[in-house]
Amino acid sequence: MLPGRRRDARTRNPSLVLRFTLFTAVGLTVASVAIFLVVRGFVSGHAEDAVERNTRFVAAAVLSRQLTPSDFEGSVSAQRRRQLDRIFGQQVLVDDVDQATLYGRNGVVSYSTDATLIGQRTRDSDAALAALSGALIKTVVEHERIDDARRTVLKQIVPISFGERPAGTFVSSRDYAPIARSIRATFVPIAAVLEILVLALFASFFPVLRRATRQMGYHIDEIEHLALHDSLTGLPNRVLFRDRIDQVLADARRSDGRAAVMLLDLDGFKEINDVLGHANGDELLRGVSTRLRRSLRETDTVARLGGDEFGIVLRVNGVDDVLEAADRIHGALDEPFRIGDLSLDVGASIGGALFPDDAVDPETLVRFADVAMYAAKRRRSRVELYDPAEDDSSREALALGGEIRQALEDGSIVVHFQPKVEVASGRIVGAEALARWNHPQRGIVLPAAFLPVVEKAGVMRLLTDRVLRLAVEQAATWRAAGTPIEVAVNIDVRALLDSTFPAAVEAILGQAGLPAELLTLEITETSLMADPTRSRHVAHELAAIGVRLSIDDFGTGYSSLGHLTALPLSELKIDRSFVSRMTESPTGMTIVRTILDLGANLDLAVVAEGIESGLTRRLLLDLGCTLAQGYELGRPVPAEALTEALQRDRAGEEAVRRAAA
Repeated sequence: MLPGRRRDARTRNPSLVLRFTLFTAVGLTVASVAIFLVVRGFVSGHAEDAVERNTRFVAAAVLSRQLTPSDFEGSVSAQRRRQLDRIFGQQVLVDDVDQATLYGRNGVVSYSTDATLIGQRTRDSDAALAALSGALIKTVVEHERIDDARRTVLKQIVPISFGERPAGTFVSSRDYAPIARSIRATFVPIAAVLEILVLALFASFFPVLRRATRQMGYHIDEIEHLALHDSLTGLPNRVLFRDRIDQVLADARRSDGRAAVMLLDLDGFKEINDVLGHANGDELLRGVSTRLRRSLRETDTVARLGGDEFGIVLRVNGVDDVLEAADRIHGALDEPFRIGDLSLDVGASIGGALFPDDAVDPETLVRFADVAMYAAKRRRSRVELYDPAEDDSSREALALGGEIRQALEDGSIVVHFQPKVEVASGRIVGAEALARWNHPQRGIVLPAAFLPVVEKAGVMRLLTDRVLRLAVEQAATWRAAGTPIEVAVNIDVRALLDSTFPAAVEAILGQAGLPAELLTLEITETSLMADPTRSRHVAHELAAIGVRLSIDDFGTGYSSLGHLTALPLSELKIDRSFVSRMTESPTGMTIVRTILDLGANLDLAVVAEGIESGLTRRLLLDLGCTLAQGYELGRPVPAEALTEALQRDRAGEEAVRRAAA
């Protein structure tokens, strides 16, 4: 979740309650089922044990006394069968026992109340022999079909002994339905009681859970608020201020609009704080914060950056809007502040910088606004806008100029890669190499901040060679790993006018072992027109090596189509300013469609830059654009991160191929 886009506790808690309720319900259900199964097994076992004891009694008290060993040594005679029918009918076929059978030691039926079984081996023969060899009683529950009716039968298999050695086996069969009814009569009340207890337990958990999750949600919201807001004034802090700048700039880019960053510093606050104490100083800061909020629009952001410094970001149409906002702020602060028994007059110095007039990245805008604010303090003019001629940071620029050469030598200049993807599938087919300065104190510095320093220091060609070498080496690494993609490197006008540049490119490719067709050099229309004759000559030499050439930011320069068609080009890149206007202006859509048609007619690949929304991507797909770059498709990342993405792409393609095979 981006800073500042906080979810309300009322929307968070139900999801926590729902998840915990679900997990608790599943756990209690599993526990209930386990308990029910144990109880049912206990009741069933108890019922079957009762039947088994009854069968043992019949075998010991009746059969062992009235049967003889000869009753198991083959089929009994007709006379003996009549005697056994009488014995079994009176003393065995009771208590739901509906069939009794005697098996000899060979597993053959010697007698049965079902006369058709005498002399036969039945499906119970193996069980009878197993019981005979173990000399143990066995209980078997079976399902059988009689006259198209299905019923469950409980069979008791009991060895019959005359002396130490069993003579045969007695098998009784009874309908299981009465036993099942007995089990249900015992089990259902127990199950109902358990279910009521489980539901009561769950019901007792729920209100406690809801209160706990509500409190947890409030605490999370409070923690998020404290992480993104100033604890004294409640205003956004520096972290949230930076995020709001990013949001406003992104919106301005999409609408081709303008924005402003303003910094405000209270005049004489240190003296007020020292004389009146920190408590009164804090009260003054809270009062200033309240007036700042009231003087700005709801869509504007005011943040406390620390001490008595405040930051403001707002959408504007031009310089007049910035000055008007500054006037409203000063008007709000002109009224004296009541602090205790004192009435204090507090002034402020405001500095502002505009996007894209002064800078296009948040860091530079804030720095330029800071420069303007200190100019306002020096001049006591209350508000100043950034003026490069008044930039007191020139000393810092000189320091960076002295560091840039060292950075090119010690490896501080690194390369990040922004993926170039197929619009339809999202598959990565290439990457643009973008220079970054990994400064030991400032961290990652973007080109917008250090390219002017590079220009002033006269080391642009060294930077180009450094980025080119790093990009080619990384492309060779990807190729060796089985994920070959083409890499693109921006080159400036100096390289395009240097007759030794093609040889240098060829040497770098040879050292890395990278095929030339995997390298694309991006050049601007402006650089081509600096010296058309020389640039055309160098371009043809690069093409002869096999390197692909691309026109970057196409449509923003003034080159003629005749000049472009005379160059060995492979690609056109539609400038992001045209792409961003596609969703807002029919003219923007027409320009993009025209460039796509031009590329198709000239047999050139066309890449759309600056894709920042799903809608723009869908519109490009509808227009037939196949390749694109932009934050929607992938931000610039270190090589390691892009390597992981390439491996995922490759794994997905292999999975598709295996599925198709």
